[in-house]
Amino acid sequence: FVERHVRSLLTWDILVFFHRNPDAVLDLEGLAARLGRPADDIRPEIDGLCHDKVLQLAGGLIRFRPDADLRAEIAAFVQACQDRGQRLALIALVLHRIRSREI
Repeated sequence: FVERHVRSLLTWDILVFFHRNPDAVLDLEGLAARLGRPADDIRPEIDGLCHDKVLQLAGGLIRFRPDADLRAEIAAFVQACQDRGQRLALIALVLHRIRSREI
């Protein structure tokens, strides 16, 4: 799941937010405010998650729209994040992917 969908720590934050708030419907600025991040930083992550069919962007509003299987994968990811050791391993994996893209 992480290798396919978690492009950055910001993507991670977005996934966790929508997992915990599955009925949230926000515009880009509203989501940015909830996450404490600039809207310009969030837009590429939203586009990627829409491409992956995790989110839906319609009429300027962002919704959590994974199918049942993907929703279960996201739930397992968020659950794994609760364990310190697994969370650290996942962070290391994401940071390694980011560094690999920068080279």
